[in-house]
Parts: sequence; C-alpha cells; structure tokens
Amino acid sequence: MRPPSFSGAEGPLAAEEFLKVTETILTLTNTARIWWTAEKAHLERPISWDTFTDRFNRKYFPQSARDELLQRFVELKQGGRTVDEYEAEFSSLSRYAPHLVTDPTFRRHKFQKGLDKYIMFALAGRALATHDAVLDAAREIESVQKEPKDSHVIQSRTPAAPTRNVERPPPRQQQNPQRQQHSQRQPFHQAHPYQRPGVQS
Repeated sequence: MRPPSFSGAEGPLAAEEFLKVTETILTLTNTARIWWTAEKAHLERPISWDTFTDRFNRKYFPQSARDELLQRFVELKQGGRTVDEYEAEFSSLSRYAPHLVTDPTFRRHKFQKGLDKYIMFALAGRALATHDAVLDAAREIESVQKEPKDSHVIQSRTPAAPTRNVERPPPRQQQNPQRQQHSQRQPFHQAHPYQRPGVQS
C-alpha cells in the first residue's frame, strides 16, 4: 500500500488525515528506525516513496532472498497437502517469478505439473485451458478421492446386526488310549468281604 499524497492545498483536516494514515502504514521501530534515520541523512530531499522502497529492499529484502524464493517456486510441489493449500503457496511465490507466470499457458502448466500424481493422472485426458479450470478440476478430483474414506467412517459407526445364538455341540474329546486298553480288559471281580484272598467258595 502506498502512502497517500498531500500537496498542501487540501486543508488542515486533510493534512491531519495524511499524517495519521502515513504513520499507520509506515512505522519503523528498533533497529529499523535507527537504520532509516542514518540512511535518510545521506539522501536528497524530498525523499520519494520509490527511493525509500529501494533502500529498504536493499537492506531487508536483498536479491539473494528473492533468488531463493524464485527457486522455491520453480521446485514447488503439492506434496500431499490439499489443493487449496498448494494453490495458496503457488500464488504467494509466483510474484517472485513474474517472468514465468506472465504467460497464462505456462502458469497453468506449472501449477498442473506440481499437483500430486493421482490428480495429474486424472487430469491427463482433460482439455483445460486456464489455471482456474485446472484448479477447479483438481478440487473436484480431490473431493471424489475423499468420499470412500468418509463412507467407510459412516459404515463403521452403523450398529452391526445382532448375531443369532446358535448352540454348537460340545467338542469331541479325544479318548485316552490307556483308558481304552483298560476298558477292554476282563471285569475285575471284587472279593467277598468275609473271604480271604486266594480262597474260592
């Protein structure tokens, strides 16, 4: 936002408003204020807004920082984020690469190329001429992709049908082979309580 202009002929109320708005827009504190106080002492008066922005950018937003942001834009990918999150960073970084996004075709191609693969494959057969058309189609594909997950959540919350209580026969127990052999032996005759062992009556 540029500060308002004031020529001096607008009157006292306009002058007061000019100071208030300018102070709101341009407030330097701490080291930035100290820097500007020293910097403007060497500048020709009046100091234009363009002069201020040029000196300010040299100090706090140098070309090396601009080059880094440009590289981030060139390498930008969706990377698992939502389409809207990717588009927000794409638009934010694109201003550091005006020579790359001035052409609408290149802008569309760059945005589409950075989308996640499943969206890129779904867009492959569509003839989309603008960045906005690609964005809308990518949002649609993303929304459809999320639907199965939502329906799964709904199904998991649906109470399951009650199961019938079916009585099952008890499991067959394996007989002990030793017990089987014992059962095949001759029955044991117990002696009469008044008969001595070995004596037959």
